[in-house]
Amino acid sequence: MKILIADDERESIEFLKNFLERKGYSVDIVFDGKTAVDLIEKNDYDLAFLDHNMPELTGLEVAKFVRDKNLKTKTIMLTGYPEMEDFFAKSVGVDEYINKPCRMEDIQSIIDKYGKQT
Repeated sequence: MKILIADDERESIEFLKNFLERKGYSVDIVFDGKTAVDLIEKNDYDLAFLDHNMPELTGLEVAKFVRDKNLKTKTIMLTGYPEMEDFFAKSVGVDEYINKPCRMEDIQSIIDKYGKQT
């Protein structure tokens, strides 16, 4: 499974990358939305974990790009906004959302759920 993580919080993104690589996943990380779009255009990702608030492009803008291009990549919004609801997340084009701080169990649950569909 190939995973992209786009988040401007470098420390947490490195921790998540290490966790996922130890589980055997191929992981790329970026720190802004524009670079995320650039990589998504060049690679076939199964999952993209996107921070809601990033430089260049927001996670919502990256998710919209994925949706508009009709890519198979599942988008998961990482957000520090606990008021984000499932309905809102789906209406803006993300498949799931996880509130920060992220628990590794939640990340693994998302991977298990969507890994079976790819």
